Amino acid sequence: MAYYDHIATQWHEATGYRGGPFKELVLNDVLLNNITSIESRSILELGTGNGYFLPMVLRRFSGQVPSAIVVTDQSSRLLEIAEKHFRIPEATYQLLDVRRRFPFDESHFDLILASMVFNELSSGHFKRALQESLRVLSPGGLFLMSVIHPDFVRGLQMRGLLSTARGGTLTMPAGGSLRLPVVLRSSNAYRHALAGAGFRFEEEMVYPTNRVLSARPGLRNSGSLPIALVFRCTH
Repeated sequence: MAYYDHIATQWHEATGYRGGPFKELVLNDVLLNNITSIESRSILELGTGNGYFLPMVLRRFSGQVPSAIVVTDQSSRLLEIAEKHFRIPEATYQLLDVRRRFPFDESHFDLILASMVFNELSSGHFKRALQESLRVLSPGGLFLMSVIHPDFVRGLQMRGLLSTARGGTLTMPAGGSLRLPVVLRSSNAYRHALAGAGFRFEEEMVYPTNRVLSARPGLRNSGSLPIALVFRCTH
């Protein structure tokens, strides 16, 4: 999307080398703890952003060698940043819009990562992206998806912090003047979409810690709401 091409540099500066306080102090470990192995596995990352996360996976499983790594994003500018700052020599970097058919064969990947990507998709595009994720996931493979928790988004809405960007895209604050696309979708809608696509899944709500609240005091206005929802999905 042109939106992310426009904010790519600003997004990289805000995200940094560990994703910002919430991801660095909480969410990254939750996601990493849901991955058991990468040895001889083919890996697809959807919506890599500035590319910081997948190198963390490789460091966590140092000594294990994946069979293939494909890093994707819909923004050419973000892919350039990912290759420049977090380049994985053995990886393929590829433009991919998750709203469209994925350019891969069925059962091609053993591990698919999609962190904070699908919370930006309309219902129709979300359904299509899940169907494509299931299609390219191997039997016994893992699809690991995290989204902004719907309760957190609703809390922003109630406080008047959501706004509409040019083109009608709903956006939420993401630090400083940066705003990111988001949709209003319930937790049940996520569950029904996953089940409807054919996934079995477990879910985990992720809350900010005191360290996160110290780093991002504005999050205290959200009270006790969870910030993220993580789904561990299989066939």
